[in-house]
Amino acid sequence: MSKIIAVFYNPDKPNIKNIFAHLIEWLKKQGVQVIAKLSHADLRLAEFALVLGGDGTILRVGRTLAPHGIPILGINLGRLGFLAETDIKDLYKILKKALNKELKIEDRDMLKISVFRDGKNKRSKTEISDNLVKSSLALNDCYIHTGSSSRIIELDAYVNGEFLATYIGDGLIVSTPTGSTAYSLAASGPIVVPQLPVMLLTPICPHTLAQRPLLVSSQDQVELVIKNCALSKFIFLSFDGQESVSIQLKDRIRIENASQKLKLLVDPKRSYYQILRTKLRWGER
Repeated sequence: MSKIIAVFYNPDKPNIKNIFAHLIEWLKKQGVQVIAKLSHADLRLAEFALVLGGDGTILRVGRTLAPHGIPILGINLGRLGFLAETDIKDLYKILKKALNKELKIEDRDMLKISVFRDGKNKRSKTEISDNLVKSSLALNDCYIHTGSSSRIIELDAYVNGEFLATYIGDGLIVSTPTGSTAYSLAASGPIVVPQLPVMLLTPICPHTLAQRPLLVSSQDQVELVIKNCALSKFIFLSFDGQESVSIQLKDRIRIENASQKLKLLVDPKRSYYQILRTKLRWGER
């Protein structure tokens, strides 16, 4: 029986159609059957997914593939590429290794985000509430913000039902270790090794010197309650910077470690620290 792999790409990348056409022809010669649609009925049969683009493309595709347990091999056509760590020049070299099962699978934590309205739900991990208005997965992060508005948000944060603090500023980011090199890093959050079982709480431009990024256990449950905002109709909750939902005052956002993991295919000879040195150019003048 021939191998089945999924192939997805960012259509906005230069020369991507020629790259894709050549790739499909090469895979056919290897006896590999290709699935190129996320909605394909046989998607679950794919051995792995090849994703050509940048980290944004992997984030988009990953939220669909993670529940199916399909590993992703990322090929970088963007800039940094922490998730899509293989450059396009090494496409066929790394693809041969993947087809020969010479790559290792690395699990990455994801966030499960639930939005409750009317403030009727209890802060409990076991209670099922009937006022759930939104549920989503995120690989990098979720964050509360006011879009293009410069208005300050006040929100209360709880960890496992215990009050933590009132955050006052432009918003708050809750991220996975994978997301520590994304928006959280731009907001002066720490870089966290992906295997650490933690979540990051990073304030966005806090209006106090006392609030700093905080690490909590990935087993903790974080809840955020929107307390106040001068322009309450412009409060948004974004997932991985790709999807947003409007949030109202008094809404509760529950964030916890998802049962699903994103599976990445990585070269066992390349470490995370090597990737950091390469992508961030550590030690260079």
